[in-house]
Amino acid sequence: MLETFSIDTFQPRVGEIFHFVVGDARLPTKLTEVHRWSDASANGRPRQPFSLIFHTVPDALVPQAMYRVEHEEMGGFELFLAPIGPDERGMRYEAVFT
Repeated sequence: MLETFSIDTFQPRVGEIFHFVVGDARLPTKLTEVHRWSDASANGRPRQPFSLIFHTVPDALVPQAMYRVEHEEMGGFELFLAPIGPDERGMRYEAVFT
């Protein structure tokens, strides 16, 4: 499934709620940004590299790792998520697709 994801998969979902599955808990998170990387970064890859930024509540810190991510319409899938620090909206996490 991950190999079929593109920037067009997620761009329409900005502002929607996803859930990170952490142990037995589901952590609600909002997809807040989708970043298209430069064309040079594609370097012959079959898809344009991009990244996703998710926001959780400020005190929700989970370590960098693979997590199951669930969405009401998209279903569940695994993503490698890395915390990239808080801002005024909460803790930020990034997932990168190359």
